Amino acid sequence: MRWPDAAAVLQGQSFRNVVLIKLQMPDAMCVDSRPGWQRQGRRVARGASGIRIVASARDVDRAAGPVQGHGVATVWDISQTEGGPMPPIGDLRPEHVYVALARVALDAGYRVNRRQLPDESTGAITDRRRRRVIVSDDLDGAVAAMRLAHELAHLRMHKMSPDSGCHGLSKLEAESVAYTTLARFGVLPTHQMASAAGTIGRNPPIRLVETLGGRVVAAAGRLIGDTERRLSAAQVLRDKTRTDPICLDMEDRELDRGL
Repeated sequence: MRWPDAAAVLQGQSFRNVVLIKLQMPDAMCVDSRPGWQRQGRRVARGASGIRIVASARDVDRAAGPVQGHGVATVWDISQTEGGPMPPIGDLRPEHVYVALARVALDAGYRVNRRQLPDESTGAITDRRRRRVIVSDDLDGAVAAMRLAHELAHLRMHKMSPDSGCHGLSKLEAESVAYTTLARFGVLPTHQMASAAGTIGRNPPIRLVETLGGRVVAAAGRLIGDTERRLSAAQVLRDKTRTDPICLDMEDRELDRGL
């Protein structure tokens, strides 16, 4: 459970670097290079010890040398920097994230609807033939957002037949992507993540862990980015509605069509 939490806050980092950063600084929340912090109006504090990560060729720290054929770069956490305050993330509610996720689904050609589902369902189902995602109307905002993110993860990562069901590694990946996405926005439900401990065993091969971790971090990063863009667009529209009632009516009609 620790590495999805870490991946949620360390956006833009690979799974390998998420692990490396947390091993060196367990409390790291936001990392960047020295030039990166300078562009944000902050500077690395004198004497702060950098965090070493695996880097692309353009970001290599030549003094550090190679690591298994890769370059090494140095980053610092925000707690190791000085400067003006960082912009606040904002006050998000689960409903905001749910609506943004529904719009991400609509961008992919899938409509999202709320209705009663059978008791044995997981809270959401995807009908790929009719291109729609159905989320149970019995779920509260945070759980509904979690189930919708889970279904979006399946759509992006897995080629599932109507009879294949959600189990095994595909369930583990989808649940991990959904967890990471909601953790990023701070709207995790109380019952956060279905247990999948038996999926890969007590001592899984390192290659399997790295492959699964890489897939989850990459998929969650893309879903978070798409959701953030939809949240930003929604905020602009909400700001306009304060002075323009026509925009409010447009937003209501858009939600009627999309949800």
